[in-house]
Amino acid sequence: MRKNYGTVLVGKRAVLVPYRKEHVEIYHEWMKSDFLLEMTGSEPLSFEEELEMQESWKNDDEKCTFIILNRADCEQYLSASDAYSKDVIELPESFITNSLSAMCGDVNLFLSEEDLDDDSCDDGAHDSEEDDANAIESRKQAELDVMVAETSHRGKGIGKESSIMMMIYGAKELGLRKFHVKIKEENEASISLFKKSLGFKEHNYAACFKEYEYVFQREDSESLHRELMEKFDVAIRTLKIPVQEE
Repeated sequence: MRKNYGTVLVGKRAVLVPYRKEHVEIYHEWMKSDFLLEMTGSEPLSFEEELEMQESWKNDDEKCTFIILNRADCEQYLSASDAYSKDVIELPESFITNSLSAMCGDVNLFLSEEDLDDDSCDDGAHDSEEDDANAIESRKQAELDVMVAETSHRGKGIGKESSIMMMIYGAKELGLRKFHVKIKEENEASISLFKKSLGFKEHNYAACFKEYEYVFQREDSESLHRELMEKFDVAIRTLKIPVQEE
């Protein structure tokens, strides 16, 4: 998604940066893991195919992806930037290459139209049936997917913070009010994260895939954004990186 291609989100533990070509080599190494392929429902790709995937995702308005950096491992490049310490919201382009060693995972949104027959969480009043239909028809939902690929960074709250940051970004910048996740039944860590820590509700179980679906939905994107900000007391700073045509 070009909308987020110059966006950097800075949290307490995690920094989310747009997925660029510079990240592909490390990402490709991650996805040689049978465990990660199984947990994310992914197919193994060649390096060339991974490059093509990165390029296609950059131009796809229905896919929003960020690489997760461990903030502690790239703090020096944030604090060393004059822009970061002032009222300017730009980081130098070199931040991408300097921070490659801080990569620890990724977080994604896959956007689609909301199902018109599944609107149980929207009990707000509308002026007319036509207004109601138009409001629902224009709504987007997103499947949320988060992966902490580096085992040394698991269990430290990075995946949780990255998920919250992504939901806040989706609500504020993309107008989303509904998120859903699909999790393999043996992935107890992810089930605990989304069900217990983030408050997602069980929505479906696909026995053929041995996979649960959990949903987080509110009446509108504004109330969802407000609830997330209040409930999790997050502090997110939005920065920019120059975008050059490739």
